Amino acid sequence: MKSKIIVAAVAVVVLAGLGGYLTIISLSPQPQPATQPRTPTTATPTPTTTPTATIVTTPTSRGLVVLTLYLNDYGYNASVGGPTIRAYVGDVIRLRLVGNGSGPIVHDFVLDEKSPSPYSVKSERLRRGQEQVIEFTAQFAGVYKYYCSVAPFAGPSHRDRGQEGTIEILQR
Repeated sequence: MKSKIIVAAVAVVVLAGLGGYLTIISLSPQPQPATQPRTPTTATPTPTTTPTATIVTTPTSRGLVVLTLYLNDYGYNASVGGPTIRAYVGDVIRLRLVGNGSGPIVHDFVLDEKSPSPYSVKSERLRRGQEQVIEFTAQFAGVYKYYCSVAPFAGPSHRDRGQEGTIEILQR
């Protein structure tokens, strides 16, 4: 009789522990869906150059440039920096961004006045496994830098560590 009570007590403790674990897992934050990109604004462009890797993007007959960028630790597409993206004025640029950093590190894609560029394009900050598609129209010819805007409280920012690439918008 005493052994049956002990077995029952152990079973209750195990089940209570399992229930608590499942409750904690279900309350953990889940990846949120991506939001729509911001509308581009105008500013005075200042061209810069120094690509580290080149992907020649050829627009389709509809003027659509499509590219997947993996947001790695301090780079894009497993390179230091990122690929050079080429498009023509009037093309629609569609970027599929895939979070691919290690641990809790997040990364984003920014093309804005700090690039410097006349664009105002910014993705969400993505963790490993999260995805977002951003799309904008290439309206201004020039050579600009896209970058990751994440900056820790101490130490260099992701951009300072080399997480930036070049986007070239050419005249037709």
